[in-house]
Amino acid sequence: MLNYHLQPHSLTQHLWHVRLSFTQLDNQNFTLSLPNWLPGSYMIRDFARHIVTLTASCNNSPATAEQINKNTWSCKGLAGKWEISYLVYAFDSSVRGSFLNTERGFFDGACLFLRHNQRQQEACQLIISGLPENWDIATTMPAASLPRVYQTGNYRALIDYPVEMGYLLRLPFTAEGIEHEIVISGHFSQFDQQRLVQDVARICACEIAMFDAPPPFERYSFLLHVGNGIYGGLEHRSSSALMADRHDLPQTNGKNSEAYITLLGLFSHEYFHAWNVKSIIPAAFANNELNTEAYTHLLWAFEGITSYYDDLFLVRSGVITPAQYLHLLAKTITRVQQGAGRLKQTLAESSLTAWTKYYKQNENSANAIVSYYQKGALAAMCLDHHIRQHTNQQKNLDDVMRALYQDWRQRGLGLAENEWLKIARDTTGIDLTQVYQQYIMTTSDLPMAEKLHQTGVSLHWAALPLQHGGAYIEEPTASEQTCADLGARFKPATLGITMQQVFNQGSAENAGLSAGDQLIALNDEIITDFSTQWARIHIGETVRIHFIRDGLLRQSSLLAQPAINDTALLSIDNTQLLQQWLQPQRRK
Repeated sequence: MLNYHLQPHSLTQHLWHVRLSFTQLDNQNFTLSLPNWLPGSYMIRDFARHIVTLTASCNNSPATAEQINKNTWSCKGLAGKWEISYLVYAFDSSVRGSFLNTERGFFDGACLFLRHNQRQQEACQLIISGLPENWDIATTMPAASLPRVYQTGNYRALIDYPVEMGYLLRLPFTAEGIEHEIVISGHFSQFDQQRLVQDVARICACEIAMFDAPPPFERYSFLLHVGNGIYGGLEHRSSSALMADRHDLPQTNGKNSEAYITLLGLFSHEYFHAWNVKSIIPAAFANNELNTEAYTHLLWAFEGITSYYDDLFLVRSGVITPAQYLHLLAKTITRVQQGAGRLKQTLAESSLTAWTKYYKQNENSANAIVSYYQKGALAAMCLDHHIRQHTNQQKNLDDVMRALYQDWRQRGLGLAENEWLKIARDTTGIDLTQVYQQYIMTTSDLPMAEKLHQTGVSLHWAALPLQHGGAYIEEPTASEQTCADLGARFKPATLGITMQQVFNQGSAENAGLSAGDQLIALNDEIITDFSTQWARIHIGETVRIHFIRDGLLRQSSLLAQPAINDTALLSIDNTQLLQQWLQPQRRK
């Protein structure tokens, strides 16, 4: 057995002390390494750079542990009792790292625990000690017989149980007879705990029921850290690490704010990953040792399909209304439509290049790439409706997901690149090759209007300001007067606004503006309220602009171009058809 002992070395210096001990029975050389990336987050992160010091001993005498590359140490073969002792700097507050201060501790095991590369399938024991008095520990890692001692069957399991430590609020509930828990850390004011629990429980029950088979976990925990202006999530086999703004928690007034609905979507998304990514998984991920990138064209099917279902389960479970769901969908459609990258990169390409493009975005990303999350969700919706239409409503994407899960339960293997389509075809009885080619392998726009019309929903395109973002509307209205469009995403600055992304062929780009420029005046008027001042600009008007670049004041002329029809507005035409789509299908 490999034994890991974790304790704080310094709360104020944010240092964990890790001791790895084991008995080596022979004199063979061996290597130790720390992963370069972690499952669910597709970017090389080089966690070994946070190791501050590392020493080794064998039989209580100094031993050789020579670092041979950025994340690997070679140990000279000696039989006996080994101990590897090292300090790790932990001040990454994201769901992907390790963190330690005077108020909280958290870690994803990939950031902390060295892997014995010759004994990866051996059982691992973790002992946590030395925490501040009254700190609690939350994890679904299997507990051993002693307090704060845990044991897993192998190394890969060890790093798949995040651990939250500190002063924790625990909110337990059951869903479909399975124990669940929401564990909240951080500072927050009073909120509606009962509503949060009830809403999340309904979502979980709905997701379990859809798969019509025992879930891939015996209990489940949501580890939610709340803070200021934060958001994110990462899935694990029986838990998820979440982070959100403290004000996203439900208030006691009973209203579902947009921020709270977004938080529920995060719960739903990471929970669905317990099936789709942690169980149903690309072969490229299942067989990777986390040292180098794992390439697949299928991320759209894992992240995109999950993104389709996350909001769908909110309405299926009844925690939001159909109108609220369509509002969320309109936002996603608009976001994809407003990015020129959708015309330059396919979903298959987006999946493959996630490591270097999606996870390393810059100011030009909207012009160059498409999101396998957002467009992937829309492609999943179109596939769902295509299956429904061509099977006379007898089959849908739910059936494909159940078949994929059953395949994993039977074989326990990752999906080869061609197997997702094969299983979908076998399950539905229809040939999906042509639509798969269109939706996934080309840059053609998805047939959104056609597919939504089949479900009783109308899609209207409007030429509205970029910041509108799309919406659900009660009924179609006459087209609003087209307005002038800046052609950029921006954020408020101390004076004026700062360009974040400048869209190709838009007003800002044609005026010579670039990301990072600080626009401070329109027609010699200092910008104090950009939205109000820009609303007075007419299409075709030439505007004198003053901006700051590299600390220098610059001036240019901007021709105000019309907004284009890229804002999605959704309305309901046929409630019966809409309900047929949004309500869960009963198994026969």
